[in-house]
Amino acid sequence: MLGIQPLELHFQFQLNTVITRSVELTNDTDDYFAYRITTSSLLPYCTQPSKNIVPPRSKCSVTITFQALDMAPEKCKYGASQFYVQSTRVDESLTGEDITEDMFNEKPGKVVDKVDLIVVLE
Repeated sequence: MLGIQPLELHFQFQLNTVITRSVELTNDTDDYFAYRITTSSLLPYCTQPSKNIVPPRSKCSVTITFQALDMAPEKCKYGASQFYVQSTRVDESLTGEDITEDMFNEKPGKVVDKVDLIVVLE
């Protein structure tokens, strides 16, 4: 499956400031992998690209941006933030536009890897 670094994202909150972090996805295999990144957070995050294909023996950088807020987020209101990186082996003919949510449903003979990224809002 894909290597993912870092597994913990630190965002130092500042009022009215956009904060950006990068996550690197590494494919050290001879296969193509589709990935999808989702979040459980109610906070305003933007992930680019949120889904794509990582070709064999290559890396992909994903940018996760915490949007500017004009007041400090209430921890009890928003809860803990977490991102999920799902990946699965796919045919080399697929493109990022071909990726659907169904591709990440586990079925007999199909392996879907899910890695949690922890968000630390400081």
